[in-house]
Amino acid sequence: MGEQFWWFYDVVAVAAILVCIFITVKKGLLKAAFSLVGYVLAIAIAISLSSSIGGSIYEKSVKESNIKKMDQALTEREFNGELAKYLESLGYNIYVDRDRLETICEKGEKVDENLYNYVNNINGKKVDEEAIFYNKLHEGYATVMSGIISRHLSEYSAEYAAVQIEGDPLKFCEFMKLLEDKESMRAPAEFIVENYLGKPYRSQVRLITLLALLVIFILITVFISSSAGRNDNMEPGVVSHLLSGLIGAFKGCVIVFAIAVMVRLYVIFGSNKMLFFNHDAIDQTYLFKFVYDLVKNM
Repeated sequence: MGEQFWWFYDVVAVAAILVCIFITVKKGLLKAAFSLVGYVLAIAIAISLSSSIGGSIYEKSVKESNIKKMDQALTEREFNGELAKYLESLGYNIYVDRDRLETICEKGEKVDENLYNYVNNINGKKVDEEAIFYNKLHEGYATVMSGIISRHLSEYSAEYAAVQIEGDPLKFCEFMKLLEDKESMRAPAEFIVENYLGKPYRSQVRLITLLALLVIFILITVFISSSAGRNDNMEPGVVSHLLSGLIGAFKGCVIVFAIAVMVRLYVIFGSNKMLFFNHDAIDQTYLFKFVYDLVKNM
């Protein structure tokens, strides 16, 4: 959806670079030199500090907030109830005893095997081949937990968690064992946040921090360069215009980088399902996708 708008990204990127080239050439080489130093420092400082500052913000604020939200969700016993409904929806014509399911899951040992045996014994017949059942069960772990996460946190983090859970279901069984303590869901909540939510949320906070730092330092650079080169009496020439143009092109690339960060945040918060801000549209671009991929892999 929205793939037909792919061209808009390239148009914006080219326009940003051309506008920066035009403005920089017009202002002269001296101001261009001042702005070059500022833009280089802006991108370098923003990238180098965003990781530590973003990490600190995540650890001191976002992480604890996520743990509290997951604690509340697990206290309401959403997981076992949703897993039971999922098993009943597989077309096996069974009713899953919630208490029995909890007992199996909370042992945390041979959960897949014990659930397979239990489901087969409900109606006294084999419901599926073992390997096929395990695949469906692992998909169920991912589906149920990602559903809980999306309801209480975000769809982007839920999608990331689903991939991780389905890829390593044995590790997820460690989480189910932690549900045994009915007095507090703090431990299983911390397990989910630490193992499945840390990376996506760190990435989001870092991108927001990176964008904020970049904008701040670019604005400072614009302010300083607008006054620092006020008495630019250098005679313009071909070399001067060429150098100014190159500097303008670099500044334009920095602006495109900032735009890519904003687009990445829109994609994340829209869970890649928005009409315009989605991976399919970006992947079809000729230029913008390279900058976007750089931001995406940070």
